[in-house]
Amino acid sequence: MATVSIGGGLEEKISAIAAAGFHSIELLDDDLRRSGMTPEECAHRCADLGLTIELYQPFRRAEGVPPGEFREVLSRFHGELDVMRRLSAESILVVSNTDTDADGNRDLSAAQLAILAAAAAEHGMMIMFEALAWGTHISRTADAWDTIQRASHPNLALVVDTFHMNARGEDAGTLAELPPYAIGFLQVADAPRLPMDLLTWSRNHRCFPGEGEFDLPAQVAAAISSGYRGPLSLEIFNPGYRERPADDAAKAGADALRRLIAEVTDASRPVASVGDHR
Repeated sequence: MATVSIGGGLEEKISAIAAAGFHSIELLDDDLRRSGMTPEECAHRCADLGLTIELYQPFRRAEGVPPGEFREVLSRFHGELDVMRRLSAESILVVSNTDTDADGNRDLSAAQLAILAAAAAEHGMMIMFEALAWGTHISRTADAWDTIQRASHPNLALVVDTFHMNARGEDAGTLAELPPYAIGFLQVADAPRLPMDLLTWSRNHRCFPGEGEFDLPAQVAAAISSGYRGPLSLEIFNPGYRERPADDAAKAGADALRRLIAEVTDASRPVASVGDHR
């Protein structure tokens, strides 16, 4: 479960997520900064509760930037890699550029991501690249996958976020078209279908699986059929959830994820154990 999904301070969030039965977290950088905890203290607290930090996020304005600015991007990225080292985290979420001045040259974006991936590789770390639905030029799963293929670096992998995918009209068929094992990380979020701008919809109306209108069972099943064996991670932006007690919200998320798992798999599958789904 992503720490952004529930309210409270970081220590409270971590405790609630562990109590709900999750095995790992996606750590929001802002949650860490606001907590007053050092990365080492956060890592130790997670370890004490049996949690790993599956993903540190997000890193923005990483690609599609002018070559002169990219030196600053790389400097920022090295700073984040140092935080990850202190957290004992191995993967960082890099999101597509949403700024109006983003360069649409796909080969430029791929080259810049490849340089970042090489920097991550020096530390034994991975980049998980995600297309935000409101990305200026990379806004679909297919766009992100094309960019990753052009970059062609083993430390760069694809993130599928079911909200962004559905918001752009992609579905289980999109995942079925990916080559086996293309997906590096799967974020699961439901939502009602609402007529509003994508950013407002995403930041305020995501919900737990089964509470919205997306066909998540078909989409998760397609990811599993493609060979995906990583975590199912809840990344839920919803102010109403953050107003609830953290323990209650985390438990509701875990229960919703269990119900989703029951719809897409049986006890013989490697992903069938609830504890294996973050």
